[in-house]
Amino acid sequence: MGRRKARTGPRTSGFWRSTLLNTGAVLGGLCLVAATLCAVLGVTPIAFRSDSMAPAISSGDLALARSVSAGDIGEGDVVSVTDRQGRRVTHRVVEFHPYGSSIRLTLQADNSAVPDAEAYDVTKADRVFMSIPWLGYVFGLAGGLIAISIGGVFVACLAVVLFVPRRRIRGTRRTNT
Repeated sequence: MGRRKARTGPRTSGFWRSTLLNTGAVLGGLCLVAATLCAVLGVTPIAFRSDSMAPAISSGDLALARSVSAGDIGEGDVVSVTDRQGRRVTHRVVEFHPYGSSIRLTLQADNSAVPDAEAYDVTKADRVFMSIPWLGYVFGLAGGLIAISIGGVFVACLAVVLFVPRRRIRGTRRTNT
């Protein structure tokens, strides 16, 4: 008389637990593989936020670059350097001249009629060897406040799933009498 009946409907807690854990495992695995490949191969991902290099590289594209010494840079290469304000600039080399122990580069965006006003003195630079359309949007979203918030909620859900014990419905276990 005082016993409750066990639930006969579908149990969703196990479904959500395994879905969250599997999603976290897959995303974590992809991140680890991508980071390991970038580190081992010496590749730097660059997400484009403007169309300055269009049509070769458009806004939202992800470029992959490898660090090379200044002597390996030639006219026509797309390189990524840091300007005097510390911002990354990725444009095409239109001129280069030896300058002391470094090389002075004159860069120009493909979408511009004139070269950059600043010349860049470098001993090495990241040379772009490939670009992947639209993948830069994913990288851009991953660093944004919304993505960090979503990631925080996801981690909190995983913590609940992993560390909060599941409730048992009283009276569902059979006892030997």
